[in-house]
Amino acid sequence: MLPRSYARLFVLALGIPLMLAMLTACEPGTTGGGSSTSTHPQTKVLLTYHGHSERSTAVAWSPDGKYVVSGSLDKTVQVWSATTGKTRLIYRGHTRGVLAVAWSPDGRYIASSSLDNTIQVWDASTGARITTYRGHQRPAQTLSWSPDSHLIVSGSSDQTARVWVATTGKTILTYRGHSAPVNVVMWSPDGKRIASGSADTTVQVWDATSGKTLLAFRGHTKQVTSLAWSPDSASIISGSLDKTVQVWDASTGKVRFIYDSSNTSVPPLENTKDVLPDLINFVAWSHNGKLIAAVTQEYCGDAVVMTWNAQTGHHLKFYPDLTIYAIAWSPDDTRFVSAIEITDVEIALVP
Repeated sequence: MLPRSYARLFVLALGIPLMLAMLTACEPGTTGGGSSTSTHPQTKVLLTYHGHSERSTAVAWSPDGKYVVSGSLDKTVQVWSATTGKTRLIYRGHTRGVLAVAWSPDGRYIASSSLDNTIQVWDASTGARITTYRGHQRPAQTLSWSPDSHLIVSGSSDQTARVWVATTGKTILTYRGHSAPVNVVMWSPDGKRIASGSADTTVQVWDATSGKTLLAFRGHTKQVTSLAWSPDSASIISGSLDKTVQVWDASTGKVRFIYDSSNTSVPPLENTKDVLPDLINFVAWSHNGKLIAAVTQEYCGDAVVMTWNAQTGHHLKFYPDLTIYAIAWSPDDTRFVSAIEITDVEIALVP
């Protein structure tokens, strides 16, 4: 088993809290974390959940928008009300920190992966365990359900992505197209394809049934940290440690927009040097297809969440937050839920 100190380093290497690396470069008194001296517009926080005892690493909404599930290094997965913050249930099936959570589209199940090298599927209402998947040689840091809630695809630092039956754990196929850890996987909304992003700098699109590689996108120069499909399955947005967010055609790989420090400026924080968007940690496409969101770190670990018009590429708004380890749109696209620094999870209005 991984000792506690190594587990934390391993999570860092996997890219769960990618922004921690910047914190060590801060001089005394200049640390970010939502400083009151920020000149950025502030978000309206609707609710802060304090249920975890260690850092929260993953968040997801229930399909009906009534609940949030959050995973943490405290080994628990917690389901709680998105309006009151009241805890509905606490799942304690893992023996190490939780890396990823995903709610099935039909609302019945939650899948969670952990540093204990298991992926567990359990009843979202009762917490009863359905199955435990042990198909990966190393922990899986990313999960995605098929649109019909029958299958799960998981990506791991063992350089594979695996598709398996959610209720039995039977492996259907193993994708071996990457040459480095798989950081993110996502099933297309139409159910036909899966996209996977890796530390090998590529995003690969492959057939969800056969595992055949359909496209390898090579637009990034450093590891891919996150990706998302457009609701119509026509486009993909990908974020990378190369400091770019790229929107491209999911069939041809043709780039539509690139967001980087040359076309997306962020006003400086007071008492610090001027800053521009840096490492891209998360990207997300709104359910209605109208907006794209990206989380970037800036000087001393502060995070900036930026939103763009998905059709025109116009930079709409940005706002600062505490250090963010995960973010997700609400089903109605009016709120973000984010795992923020220390132990909390926050729900805020989309600006």
